[in-house]
Amino acid sequence: MLRHWILQESRLELLEKSSFKSSLSSIRRRHVTEVLLIHFERKAIILVILRVIFGVAMYEDHILYILEVAQRPLSIAEVREALAEKLEGEVSYETTKRDLITLSAKGLIHSKSIGKGKRTTWVFWAGIGGQPAAKAPFERVDPFKVSIAERDSMSHEELVALYDCLVEEYGSLIRSRLGKGSRHIILCDGKVVQASSYEPSDEEVNDLENRLGRVCYVLTEDPIEESSWGILGDGDYYPSIEVLIGGAEWKEMEVFNHGLRIAADFDTGNPDIAAFSHEDLNLIRPVMTRIMRRAFHLGRPYDYYLVTLKIGIKDSVGATRCLQKKSRSVLSWTEFERNPFLLANPTRKGFVGRDLMLTFPFNILLSGRNKRSKVLLE
Repeated sequence: MLRHWILQESRLELLEKSSFKSSLSSIRRRHVTEVLLIHFERKAIILVILRVIFGVAMYEDHILYILEVAQRPLSIAEVREALAEKLEGEVSYETTKRDLITLSAKGLIHSKSIGKGKRTTWVFWAGIGGQPAAKAPFERVDPFKVSIAERDSMSHEELVALYDCLVEEYGSLIRSRLGKGSRHIILCDGKVVQASSYEPSDEEVNDLENRLGRVCYVLTEDPIEESSWGILGDGDYYPSIEVLIGGAEWKEMEVFNHGLRIAADFDTGNPDIAAFSHEDLNLIRPVMTRIMRRAFHLGRPYDYYLVTLKIGIKDSVGATRCLQKKSRSVLSWTEFERNPFLLANPTRKGFVGRDLMLTFPFNILLSGRNKRSKVLLE
C-alpha cells in the first residue's frame, strides 16, 4: 500500500515537472476548445428547439433522392408519403411543401401547377442528377452587342437568357445602383444611363435607344415589405381582394360582365405593384408593351412586360368602380424558380398593393373569423 502511494506521488511529481512549461498553452487550448464546444452546443440546441417547437426540418437531400428515383412528376402528397416511408416516421405536409419550394427556388428541381382555382395541384420532378434544372439552349452573347432589331425579334425565352447574361456580367453594378434608392435603372453599353423612382415607359426606353444607338435594359427592385419564407399552411391565410380585369380600352360594363376574375393577394407593404400571370392575362388579350423588363422581388429575379389594365372592384353592397393601372404581366408565373411572388404564398394568383385602396378609394375590413375581406367603395 505504501509502495503504491509512493509510486503514485512520484508519477505526479514527474508529470508536474514535464508539463510545467506547457501548462499555460494547455490551459489556453482547453479554453478555446470549451468555447467552441459551447458554441456548437448552442447551435445544436437552437436546431433542436426549432425542430421540436416550430417543426423545422430539412429533408431536401431525401426529397432529391425520391424525385430522382421516381423519374416522373410527383405531387406534394406523393413526396410526403415516400418521405415518411423512407424515414420510417410521420412527416408533415407543410414541411414537405416548404422543402419542395426551397429546392425549386434554388433551381434544383422543376415545378408546375396543374388545374385551376381550388383544384390546382402542384407537381415536382428532378433535374438531371440533382443539378440545377437545365435552361433552353441559348448561345451566350454580349447583351450590348445585340441590335435593337435582333432584340425585338427574340422570343420570351431568348430575352430571359439575355437578361441572365446581363445580370451575371453586371450584377454588382446593378445591385449597387438599385441599392442606392433608385427603384428603376436603365443600362446601356455597360453603364447606368438613367435612374429614377418611377418606371420608364417603352417610349422613353425607345427614345434612349435611338439616341444612343444601342439596346437598353430596364431593371427594377420591388420595395415589398413582406417575409420571403412566410409559407402558408392549414390555419394560416393571406388577405385577398377580388378584382375583375379587362383591357385598357374596355368599357366598364365589359369589365364586370366578361373580365378576368382574380382573387389577388392584398399587401399593404406593397406601395404600387400590381402583378398577374402573363398566361392568365393572355385570355383577355390586353395591349402589351414590347420591351421585356427584369425585377428583383425579395432578392430573386422575375421577368415581365408592362401592360395597362382596367381593374374593377365590386364592393360588399354591390357598388362598382373601375380604374386604369399600369401592371406587370409576369412570365413563368407557375414556376417557383422564376416567380418569387410564389415564395410567400404558393397558390398566389395576383398581387396588388395599397395604391388601389388609396386611388379607388375603398375601405377594407379583414375578418379573421370568416377569413374574408369586406370592401366598401368610398
